[in-house]
Amino acid sequence: MENLKSDVMEIENSGGICIVLIQPRELDSARAEELSSHLLALLNEGNGKKFLLDFDSVRYMESACLGALVTFVKELSRRDGKIVIANVSENVRFLFAVTGLDKIFPIYRDVPTAMEAL
Repeated sequence: MENLKSDVMEIENSGGICIVLIQPRELDSARAEELSSHLLALLNEGNGKKFLLDFDSVRYMESACLGALVTFVKELSRRDGKIVIANVSENVRFLFAVTGLDKIFPIYRDVPTAMEAL
């Protein structure tokens, strides 16, 4: 199991699943590009094709970050990858729902449930 850490995310590889713990409490538009580039780098570095994004720390997210996630999921789908999201706060869940992106990103209440789905 390999662990990596940056100021935006902490990464753990477990059983072929790349678990990405999103660190900031607030994901604003300034963080969107950083989030996108880190996620794409993980994919390009061969960290697998199954990704679990753990939003446990995140309490607020701007829509620009959704764009970063959509960019990532498009690249992931080109490689036949899968993504799930866990531990989403009510505010963030609302943002996914109102944009319809909860249909693209399966959201689970916790990491173990999300891992089972992968």
